Amino acid sequence: PRRGRRRQSGAAPAAPAAVPAPPLPIEVEVERPPPHAQPDGGAPTPLKPKKRNVVAGERLRKAAARVRGSAPVDAEREKRAGVPCGAEISRMRVEADDRHWAERNGLSGEAGVFQAVIARFRRQHAADGAARPAAHPQPRTGAPPKISVYVRKRPLLAPELKSGAYDVLSADLREQRGSIVLHEPKVTVDLSRVMENHTFRFDGAFGELSTNEAVYTDAVHPLVERLFDKGGHAMCFAYGQTGSGKTMTMMGIGAGGGANEHGLYQLAGAHVFARAEELGRTMRAGPYTVSVGFFELYRGKVYDLLGVGEGGAKRRIDVMADANDNACMVGLEMRTLGSVRELMSIVRTAKRTTRSTAQNETSSRSHAVLQIHLHRARDGTHGAPAAKLSLIDLAGSEWAAKAQSDDRSNRLDGAEVNKSLLCLKECIRALSGAPGGHIPFRGSKLTQVLKDGFIGAQSRTVMIANLAPTHTSCEHSLNTLRYAQRVKEMAASSAPAAADRPPAVPPTLPPAP
Repeated sequence: PRRGRRRQSGAAPAAPAAVPAPPLPIEVEVERPPPHAQPDGGAPTPLKPKKRNVVAGERLRKAAARVRGSAPVDAEREKRAGVPCGAEISRMRVEADDRHWAERNGLSGEAGVFQAVIARFRRQHAADGAARPAAHPQPRTGAPPKISVYVRKRPLLAPELKSGAYDVLSADLREQRGSIVLHEPKVTVDLSRVMENHTFRFDGAFGELSTNEAVYTDAVHPLVERLFDKGGHAMCFAYGQTGSGKTMTMMGIGAGGGANEHGLYQLAGAHVFARAEELGRTMRAGPYTVSVGFFELYRGKVYDLLGVGEGGAKRRIDVMADANDNACMVGLEMRTLGSVRELMSIVRTAKRTTRSTAQNETSSRSHAVLQIHLHRARDGTHGAPAAKLSLIDLAGSEWAAKAQSDDRSNRLDGAEVNKSLLCLKECIRALSGAPGGHIPFRGSKLTQVLKDGFIGAQSRTVMIANLAPTHTSCEHSLNTLRYAQRVKEMAASSAPAAADRPPAVPPTLPPAP
């Protein structure tokens, strides 16, 4: 038999009975008081103004002003720092005259148009496209800053010119000494070409014709002089991307390098030995003793570049804190020297870790630190130094995507370098924040070594930000300038007012007769 549902016979089922709808409510007109009227029938009260987010509104106002090219600065911070902080951004659109200029000069394509816009900017600001020597900082009033920031632009290299690279940095404009402008080429949503000009102002800006001697005279010479007058700790470090000229600034080019033959290591060493000998002849305590240590920080470990371990390998040393929470290099060999020639002999023979990368054939893969200690002759070299000078050549920051290296060692090196530089940035950010907050100095060995250079009572620091001028390094150079600007803002926020500044500490150098 066929299985299935039986068909019901008979009439269709009746529909359910309709439910009556509820009655509509009866509307009753009630006389209501006017809006904001008083209960006793008085005049209505005015509307209460809405609360506005003052902080967000201020941020939006500053952001809009930066886009228009007239970024406001904090007047109080500018007064305390001595120079204005912050970057100003202005836009220039491509005009017909720019295309004509590019054609007359044999430039084609998008690169030629952008070069024409940069040339027009330099003509308008009387820079005429020529590099200039060092931009001397404006005279300061009051006490010198705890941290000074300088930027240096290196010249274009022959391989870069051959590959079609062009200069996107303008240093030492006439209307603002110590300023540098980065020209960032951009293509908008409607495919129009614009040039964003980022203007940064620091304690000094050095053009591509500047020499190491000019950098030392303006940036480091006052640091060493104060070291002999006040004692304490003086620190100078070079920061920048790979191939931006940091090692050339610190070490020099060597024989045949012309004005850049000697670097800051040799110039500072000659200054220290000359001053120590001069003061030793005039003071009863006799000459000062100069001891030198040289080490590197590689992949989170510290290695002595002067001492030799087992099998001829580099000897590893430890970084520990003493009772005053100051960094101590346990096992570091300190050599007593008598001349700058001996100093440069040990510096040149030290084997610092370098590798070949896509951006630089001899890229430094470690942070190199040269420490010069000054001791009183009567105290010997076993006690704490009366003054200390640290010269740091930081490894260059790089992006793994642009490194173009499949070598595992190069990638590990780059990751460790970026990690230590990021930790340094976080410490700088914490120092520029609210006082009393946590500062992550223990995040890396680099920040542990540099700690007393930032927070010591008699410490002074100079940062030299090195920049590569090519358009392919535009984003890297912009990040370097923003990093340096953050350090400058830290100096502005940490500078005490004249009324709050503690009294002058009696100098520890030279000793009293």
